[in-house]
Amino acid sequence: MTVCVSDSSAPTAEKSFRILRWVFRRQHAVVVCELRLTVDDRAYALHIEPPWNPTGLTTEVFYDAMSAFRRHLAIEQMLVKEGWSLDNFESRRASRLKDAPSQRTESPIDG
Repeated sequence: MTVCVSDSSAPTAEKSFRILRWVFRRQHAVVVCELRLTVDDRAYALHIEPPWNPTGLTTEVFYDAMSAFRRHLAIEQMLVKEGWSLDNFESRRASRLKDAPSQRTESPIDG
């Protein structure tokens, strides 16, 4: 007689998504902007970490990519006008387990 046992601790499939990250610099101050999908994959989250915000990270949510990119462009234009410059841009792939959306792993992507 054969018995099949399901191991609930077995890893579930991972779902990958891309994170876009811009780093702006003015003298010694840094502003970081990240654009990624929300955990439920239904919207885009624009995370902004300015040095002047005492609470740290600010997140704005958009339900279409164009609105998220337009908002990022507006922020970028404001920063450049105020003397900031783009110090670094990074695009990387991250993954999260399909059955456990709070678990994420990130890995850098070349070029």
